Amino acid sequence: MDSGTSDGFLGGRVHLYQPRSGHRAGLDAAFLQACLPDEASGHLIDFGAGCGAVALAAAARAPALTVTGVEREPAMVALANRALADPGNAEFAGRVRFVEGDVTAGRPAREALGLAEQSADWLVMNPPFAAAGHVRAAPDRLKAAAHVMDAGGLDAWVRSAAGLLKARGRIAVIHRADALAELITALAGRFGAVQILPLHPRAGEAASRLVVTAIRGSKAPLCLLPGMVLHETDGTSTPAAADILHGRKTLPLW
Repeated sequence: MDSGTSDGFLGGRVHLYQPRSGHRAGLDAAFLQACLPDEASGHLIDFGAGCGAVALAAAARAPALTVTGVEREPAMVALANRALADPGNAEFAGRVRFVEGDVTAGRPAREALGLAEQSADWLVMNPPFAAAGHVRAAPDRLKAAAHVMDAGGLDAWVRSAAGLLKARGRIAVIHRADALAELITALAGRFGAVQILPLHPRAGEAASRLVVTAIRGSKAPLCLLPGMVLHETDGTSTPAAADILHGRKTLPLW
């Protein structure tokens, strides 16, 4: 893998190092970090942290947060740690760390990474969107790893999240719209107060992405929120989406 590119993210508030080809931070990462309010406090864990976009953006916006990013690919962890050393991130880098590990590993493996059970106030995840065997994997290995889910799927990710979150801890997930049933099943019995925000590519089109939040141990009912349109007919971002992409606003989810 090459040394990567240096890129601005969230309107330039965060400096990233990313692979020149393969999976790169974009709309999904921007919307996932926007699930956290600016006043969020305590500890955040980012599952599948990649090059660190979501973890770094959350720390940049929320000065009362400490953040741990968990990523299984050593090359991506190296890029994330390179971003921690970038002077442009110095204001918040001291509250962020990245660890190399599998988010679906059992409790002993998580604790070996310094991830204690029921230690997190917040947990965010952008799981691989495609199930193994149901999509042609990308030729780039890192891109394939970021997009294709291993056996066990979402349930393994959500089970680990439930173990790490405190009672009433909050989870946020961005995923493809047609995975909603699988995600709801994984959350059931572990989380309540589920909120679903559909993301529509253009006005009048079916949602392609969902932002889903929930609270560990809550018994509150599910809520389907009004959807957000991402692009105008000419392909440019709508004002609402642009505000998220540039870090000017967060999603009103809590």
